Amino acid sequence: MYTIDFIEETATQLVKSLVRVTGLPFILCKDKRYMTLQKNESPLCCLLQQNREGRNLCERECTSSLYKAAKEGKPFYFQCYAYLNNVAIPIGGDKRMNYFVLGGRILKSYNDLVNFRIIAEKLGCNEDNIASIIQNTSIHSLKDFKAQIDAFRFTPPGLSPGSETTRIRLLEETLNKLNSIIRIASGISNIKDDHEFYKTIIDTIGILFNVRTVLLFMREGNIFSVREGFGAQAERYRDMILHAEKGLVGEVVKKNHVITSCDLVDILRSGFPGGVTSVVLFPITVRKKVEGLISVINTPISKDDSSLISTFSRSISLSIENRLLVEWRELFAKKGMSAFEAIHNITNHIDSPDLFRIIVEESAKIIGAEKGSLMLLDNGGNYLKVKASKGLNDLITEHVVIDADEGISGYVAKKGIPLIVTDIERDQRFARPNRTRYKTKSFISLPLKIKDRTMGVLNFADKEDRKAFSMKDLSILEAIALYSSVAIERRNYYQSSLNLKKISITDPLTGLLNRRYFEERIAEEMERSRRHKEPFSLIIMDIDNFKDFNDSYGHLAGDEALRCTGHTIRKSIRIIDIAARYGGEEFAIILPTTGKEDAVIIGERIRDEVEKMCFYVKEKTLIAHLTVSIGIATFPDDASGLEDLIDKADKALYKAKRRGKNRVEIYSPYSELDR
Repeated sequence: MYTIDFIEETATQLVKSLVRVTGLPFILCKDKRYMTLQKNESPLCCLLQQNREGRNLCERECTSSLYKAAKEGKPFYFQCYAYLNNVAIPIGGDKRMNYFVLGGRILKSYNDLVNFRIIAEKLGCNEDNIASIIQNTSIHSLKDFKAQIDAFRFTPPGLSPGSETTRIRLLEETLNKLNSIIRIASGISNIKDDHEFYKTIIDTIGILFNVRTVLLFMREGNIFSVREGFGAQAERYRDMILHAEKGLVGEVVKKNHVITSCDLVDILRSGFPGGVTSVVLFPITVRKKVEGLISVINTPISKDDSSLISTFSRSISLSIENRLLVEWRELFAKKGMSAFEAIHNITNHIDSPDLFRIIVEESAKIIGAEKGSLMLLDNGGNYLKVKASKGLNDLITEHVVIDADEGISGYVAKKGIPLIVTDIERDQRFARPNRTRYKTKSFISLPLKIKDRTMGVLNFADKEDRKAFSMKDLSILEAIALYSSVAIERRNYYQSSLNLKKISITDPLTGLLNRRYFEERIAEEMERSRRHKEPFSLIIMDIDNFKDFNDSYGHLAGDEALRCTGHTIRKSIRIIDIAARYGGEEFAIILPTTGKEDAVIIGERIRDEVEKMCFYVKEKTLIAHLTVSIGIATFPDDASGLEDLIDKADKALYKAKRRGKNRVEIYSPYSELDR
């Protein structure tokens, strides 16, 4: 209760100070009685009290409020019949008389102003007087009004009449500080620039309360990082990070009240560096969650100033909330588009061998990371292997394989949850010296998952601005990781389908197309040739004396000969040409848009390369050589249909065999006469 031995002069001076600092009307009431038409009363009240009915209503309601304030022993807020918001404050007195401060008389909204006018008109007040007084009336914030009245809680108790001057001076100082922080808190939301916004907050504390060093921390996930600082030592603490669950900070976050400490052990454990001997932490609460901290360092704070700073912290919470919402909106407007572009780029590379590299580079670009890697689990889930990296030595990382139960990547893969580390050397889960290849002690790691199955891990380190990774970074990365996981899964399915398709259409020994698929392709080529009226040629070739080779060196050597021949054919033909194993030691090659002359050139190149080919047989003790015979027929010059074309190419092949082998022959009508 605000019980202080006051003489009337002291009480009167206190009211004058309150009027001067707040700019609102207040009057002194004695012994729980309100007298109408007082000299310092509000013009609004004086207007209503011009007739007897208005005076009776005002006297009844205001006197009743004084009794309620006296009974509760604290400020009593009320809205009167005319929609004016007021407060009655008991301030004590001598043995003969009790004193009260009564006033405020504010209208908190436009609707209240309209209702006041209606009441005044019903009471018969002069319309010109009503219009004149209302024209000069402002709307006030009820929240700010109540904060100003809270100043009375900061007035030092027990002053005797002999210390009136001191008491009034201290009260005025307190009210002036309060008025300043309320005005700043009310106007700060109009500041557009982020730096100026947060700087104004911290400068207010530094200047008004004459502190040596004060820091403003803002929360990102489970860490608080310095947003702005005031004082000569502020730069020293610029990179400081506080954990939301540790020491004094954890206590502030949990209890949501001011914490003061001079215990050096507690201060160090909380994350403050050496040289800090005292700390006062004020929470900034947004929607019941501590989103910011005002930290006064190495400066004693009085109880009254502590209460004022707490009031300021509460007053700016709404502006902070709005600022955070704007920051998040701007962040996701900016980075959301970048994330969309990254996802689009990743999606376009699903079938590309560069998919893993694109995922790492696009993700790193969005969060501003200089280093990153993508690791995938093997089929058994026992090992993680680096598939792509950024800012790391590729020659080293491509051979890196780690146990899926080891290290930070193994931890993330096993748990299946993302991980942000702000300081590897102080993190209790992985506390170890920072590796020299990293410039910062912070990193972020998150799993690549499809539903509940983890397929790999994304890791990023060294932010370009040298700050710690944040929950904002993680939110962006989680969206990209989701699409990346789907892309990788689709790539795996695509690769599997390609492998299955390859198995179904290729000869497993030579890697060339098999005969069934060859027959489909040559039929398509004939249709295309007819439609576009372009020729195409067919080569049929056979390895010379292959039976004797098998008999001499065995079937394993024969298989090796077929493999080498298939490889040589692929090397010797064009990209558009289609080669197949036709059966046994026979091969067939489709040459699109190719006439006889060019077909002979390609055939001679194949024959020459096979003749130069050599390989080891009999346990690598003998180098073997082979030759081939080649027959060529061209559509439509030599044949009108598919079977006819194959038959003509086959006849040209037999012509090459009859003429001594290791040669190229083209079909001609005379080939059939050449027996």
